[in-house]
Parts: sequence; C-alpha cells; structure tokens
Amino acid sequence: MSTRSAFRFDPRAIIGSFLTGVVFVVLFTWMTGNAFGAPTFPLLAMVSGFILAGVTYGALSEGETVLEPALAAILVAVAAYFIIGALGLRAFDTLVSDGEFTYTMVIAFLNGLILTFGGAWAGEMLQRTYVESEAPALSWEWIMAGTILGFAVSLFLANFVIWGFGLVTTPAAAIDAPYVWVMLLVVFLGLEATGYICAFRSPGDTSYEAAVAGLITLILLIDVFVVALGGGDILSYGRMALVLGIGLVASLVGGYIGERRQSRVESERPSEA
Repeated sequence: MSTRSAFRFDPRAIIGSFLTGVVFVVLFTWMTGNAFGAPTFPLLAMVSGFILAGVTYGALSEGETVLEPALAAILVAVAAYFIIGALGLRAFDTLVSDGEFTYTMVIAFLNGLILTFGGAWAGEMLQRTYVESEAPALSWEWIMAGTILGFAVSLFLANFVIWGFGLVTTPAAAIDAPYVWVMLLVVFLGLEATGYICAFRSPGDTSYEAAVAGLITLILLIDVFVVALGGGDILSYGRMALVLGIGLVASLVGGYIGERRQSRVESERPSEA
C-alpha cells in the first residue's frame, strides 16, 4: 500500500494563494474587460491569474506541494465569480444577455484549476523543493505521460464512436442526449486504460499521478467538446459533474489495477543471484 500523503493542509499557504489568486484573477480580467467587446482575451487573462495562485502556494507551502492547490483554486474561483460578475465588464455583456456567463465561468475556472497545479509545480521548482527530495510525492513526468496518453486514447475512442454512429444514422447522433451513456462509456474505458498503463509501466506507486492525469485529461476533453462540438447545449452542469466523477473513478480504478498487476509481475520475476 502507498504511504504517500496526497493532501497536506497548510493554512498559511492556502490563505496566501487565495489572496494572490483573487487579486490577480480579478485584476487581469478587469484590465481588459472593458477594452474588448468579446470575452476571449479577458478569459485568457483570467485563467493566467490561477498560475500565480499556484506559484504562491508552492512558494509558501512547507515541504512538497501535492494536491492541496486544488482547494485554493476552488476558493479563488468562487470569490472571483461573484466579484467579476459584479463589475459588469463590457466584454461579458453578450454572455450575460444570452444567459451563458455562469457556464463560461465554470469552464474557465476548470482550466484555471489545471493551471493552478502547473503554477504550484513552478513554485516548488523555484524554491528547489524537488532537488532536495530523493523520492518526490508526485511524479510530474508520469502525470504528463498519462495526460498525453489519456487525451489521445479518449479522442480516438470518441472519434470511433462518432464514425460508428454515422454508419447507422448520423454522426451528430453520437452527442445527442439519448446516447450520452455511450460517450460516458468511452470516457470510462479510455481513462481506465490510461490509468492502468500509467500505473503498470511506471516504477513505484503512481496511483495519485493517474488520478491527476485523469482530471487534466477530462478538463481538456470538456474544452474540446464545448468548443469543437458546441457541447454547451448538451453538456449541462449535471452531465459535466457526471463526466468528471466517472472519469476520476475510471482513472483510480485503472491505476489500482495497474499497480496490483505490476506488483504481481515483480513478485513472479525470478530474483537475481
């Protein structure tokens, strides 16, 4: 069993990261929010503020940062949502009038969560935490490998399903509400396979890495679905939560099976003389 600690509550780092994140997320959004009539650049500026929140967390935290920045990112997102909404910025007028402001903010904040992890890693690199650690609590190289593999496998399976629907009906039917379970199955199988391969091929216990890679992959897939397939009309809040939940479970299940398989193979391997 793993003895690594995934969560280490550090109030000082959380408060510092929260304050830094709120200031920069709101400031960066406000600076260009009235300069443009479209929300694209202000949204990019907004999510970049999450990087600084992560950097602050990594710099302030005692020891190695693992998954704790997620809490700071959630707190920043909640506060920033209400502050930015109250500012009435011109770039978001169309989203507000179309009733899409909240949905767009949720997608942006999910991407901000990913960037907070990246910022936390950068903060740890700046204070040379990983140089002093012989056995890092989190192997970012395996997170990157799992994310790349998970994204590729999931998109391949989704593409295959859409093609298959096109043979019997229309390709667009694959993303219709009655067949949403098919895409959920694709997500589960893709991330379970990714978690398995990541855990089985990597040295030591990488169950946390499989989970983080799964989360990052899921958010990237949500981006693709919303932007490329117009998924805003189909991917409701409930279904988004369902996709995230099923994907994380699939990553954990695949990681667990992969770790057990790795242990079995190593135990069966003849010991060197």
